[in-house]
Amino acid sequence: MPELIISFSDQSNSFTYGVEFGRLLQKIEQGDDIVTNNGFPIRLENKKLLKDTCKHYGYIPIFVEINNDEWIDFIAMRTTEN
Repeated sequence: MPELIISFSDQSNSFTYGVEFGRLLQKIEQGDDIVTNNGFPIRLENKKLLKDTCKHYGYIPIFVEINNDEWIDFIAMRTTEN
């Protein structure tokens, strides 16, 4: 049986969305060529925030709807300037 390693005392949605976004923002700020959520979909609520963040940092976001009202697949690729 899997063992719980980290438990968040704040179970609010906004905290959960912020943790997810923060992990992705860190990858964007360090300049990763490709940014994903480690094989997991993202919360639909973070789509606009990630779209705006990618635009600011020069990434092309790709969102793929999955048959669910809560989750969406996400990948971003860094653009290069000539």
